Amino acid sequence: MRAAPPFLLACLTLLSACSKEPGEGGKALIRGQVYAVGYNDNTGQPTGDAYYIPEYRVYIRYGDGSFYDDDTRTGPSGEYEFRWLRPGSYTIFTYSECPNDCESGVELVSRTVEIGGNRDAVDVPLITVEVW
Repeated sequence: MRAAPPFLLACLTLLSACSKEPGEGGKALIRGQVYAVGYNDNTGQPTGDAYYIPEYRVYIRYGDGSFYDDDTRTGPSGEYEFRWLRPGSYTIFTYSECPNDCESGVELVSRTVEIGGNRDAVDVPLITVEVW
């Protein structure tokens, strides 16, 4: 049996190293909205104020990374988009205010979505945050 030429082995190694991870460099997009519900500090009850929140920071994490990879702010109707993404798994997250029962004053609200195709437009389920 003949051994594979070194050039062929080098090409196969390079091709296998070129697998595309989630992240920028594609033609897909992820979009969604952030909705805010107001709460009374004293009673802990909803105030009745509920609206799509503008200028709220939203983050994206590519794959199973530990830190956020990009961020954006919501538009006037609470909408946001992350464009030019490759297929893969993404976590979209933001922070909701919380009353005295949480140490940091905020708690994580996240949604995980999957981009399956190169030109997919993926809608994230509504993210609802509390405003105290």
